[in-house]
Amino acid sequence: MNVYNYPIFQFLEGSGKSFIIPVYQRDYAWTRINCQKLWDDLIELNNNARFDHFLGTIVTIGSGYQEYIVIDGQQRLTTISILLVALHKFLKDKQNKTDDENRLCEQILDFLINKYSSEQDKRIRLKPNKQDKEFFENLFTEQLPSNINSNIVNNFNFFYDKLRLGFLAPQQIFNAFLKLKIVLIDLVRGQDDPQLIFESLNSTGVDLTAGDLIRNYILMDLQPSEQEKMYKTYWIDIEKLTGNVAEFIRNYLIYKIKIWVKKDDVYTTFKKVSIDYFKKDKKAILQELLDFANIYSWFVQINNHPNQSINYQLNRIYKLEFTVCHPFLLDVFDDLKSKIIDDETVNNILIILESYAFRKILVDNTTQGLNKMFITLSKEIKKESTWKDQYLDILNYILIQKRVSLRFPKDEEFEASLINKEVYKLQTKNRNFLLESLENYKSAYKINVDELTIEHIMPQTLTKDWKNKLGENWEEIHKKYLHTLGNLSLTAKNSELSNSTFEEKQRIDFQTSKLKLNIALDKLSNWGENEIIERAIDLIKDAKKIWPYPITKYMKEIVEEQIFDLTSEDSFTGSKPLYLYFEDDEKGLELKSWKDLLAKTCKFLYNYSPTEFTAIQNSPEFQWHFNINKPFLSSLEFLPNKFVEGTMSTNSILLFLAKLCERINFPPEKIQFSIKN
Repeated sequence: MNVYNYPIFQFLEGSGKSFIIPVYQRDYAWTRINCQKLWDDLIELNNNARFDHFLGTIVTIGSGYQEYIVIDGQQRLTTISILLVALHKFLKDKQNKTDDENRLCEQILDFLINKYSSEQDKRIRLKPNKQDKEFFENLFTEQLPSNINSNIVNNFNFFYDKLRLGFLAPQQIFNAFLKLKIVLIDLVRGQDDPQLIFESLNSTGVDLTAGDLIRNYILMDLQPSEQEKMYKTYWIDIEKLTGNVAEFIRNYLIYKIKIWVKKDDVYTTFKKVSIDYFKKDKKAILQELLDFANIYSWFVQINNHPNQSINYQLNRIYKLEFTVCHPFLLDVFDDLKSKIIDDETVNNILIILESYAFRKILVDNTTQGLNKMFITLSKEIKKESTWKDQYLDILNYILIQKRVSLRFPKDEEFEASLINKEVYKLQTKNRNFLLESLENYKSAYKINVDELTIEHIMPQTLTKDWKNKLGENWEEIHKKYLHTLGNLSLTAKNSELSNSTFEEKQRIDFQTSKLKLNIALDKLSNWGENEIIERAIDLIKDAKKIWPYPITKYMKEIVEEQIFDLTSEDSFTGSKPLYLYFEDDEKGLELKSWKDLLAKTCKFLYNYSPTEFTAIQNSPEFQWHFNINKPFLSSLEFLPNKFVEGTMSTNSILLFLAKLCERINFPPEKIQFSIKN
């Protein structure tokens, strides 16, 4: 590489020079806030004649004679170019220019265009990517298009307006521009790794997303023509299909490697996967990402799946925002694509997942452990020899076997919640989902609950008449049942009903309402505790059909396993471990006890990183657990003459091993174990 420290004007000047922003770079993102900072710097430079100002680093790599591909620094380079265009246009528009102003106008233009280029495409020096190119080239026209929402046009207008205010003359601004300095790092193709340099130097005003970094990683070291081809063939569609590329890739990675991936770790994990699974074959990576982006789009784009029933169920899961199941669904729909399972099976899987999600919302509203459960769920299913023929039955069996925070709420719990829970106080989306589902179940006339209001049949504020009708326990009844399902309905006349008596509500709304939830209300002569409970029980009959408890014909011949990893927060006291899994090993090591798990894991970690492990043995933090010279009375020999203390509780063993993994820089999620259910 060649490194230069000089004013930016020296970088811009020169016959035939052009600066290309490659397709993998994000769109121009600097706003007026960034431009105001630059403008303030220019004013400061004008006031301090002896000083210059460091603008930042620009990284380029040559693509041909006088052609520079900008790897880093495109935001500042584009902003400087916009400033110069505004300065040139301001002078050009000025009436009665002096000779000095005419010369300055031409001098500025020299930094922006190659005057003597015979090729129109090479005339303007800066070549932004994608639609930014069109916006930037429009700045050179006599009349800018109106109503354009573009950072390039907005920032041009910002600088032009500043010049019109006249606080500084154009010559003063230009003189300040001449003092802006950069560090130019010009890479040599075939010798320097542009990706590594980009990562270490990236410090632009707008943070790059994991999606930006991954796009750069895939496309950066390709030839420009190949970049363009890969970008148009694969990446544009990946962006359009997924909306949020970083979140899509995070879910894809979780599906791929079967461990939890934090948002901050998406980029580094992706790089490792690209090496481990694809040997850096960029085309293969992009093809698989595009394949799974097509699947993922069905989860995040409404009414997108070709099968009407599957599309309906996906939309319902979308409404619940049950995104934790997306890695599992990537696996399910990949099996559908491979014709291992059929549309009917997938539709039934989605029904059960919706039921699982919504029952948990109603009963305990806990999501603890769900992310890890859905990571290993397909692995649990596919451990069974008959999984291809009994996918749904095995899934249902596994979900029924879950315990504690992962359990599938049973009918009794579900019914009790629907009778007693204050469902009106649920999150709006969940409350509306409940009422809309009950209203639309087996109804030809489908409604959108967002267009209606929720009616408390027994009103929130009781009148004297209501208190009399409820009886001497009116206060207790009101407190207990006001916000429960049995007392809620839908109406388009909420303001008219308000605190009206039950008879008035029947006359104004219930007797003429076409809503299914209101049909039975016009036949009642009273509304009190018994009626509220009876109505809830009646609605529960439909609720149990909409959100069914899983049934299965599958019976395991072996002891059922439940899989966890070293980061699990559950307590395992009194349980027995069955198998130990390292990384992607699907077979597992059979375990006799928790001490056996401790010894086998220490052996694995030592073999993974002997140097780090040995250093840790001598550290004060771990000296109680290890004794290199002689064994403890209760120590375990995990390798010849290597011992670890064995008198730890089950949960202490797991905490110790998780901490040991972190010190060795091995992800504790990659060490999994199974226990008896």
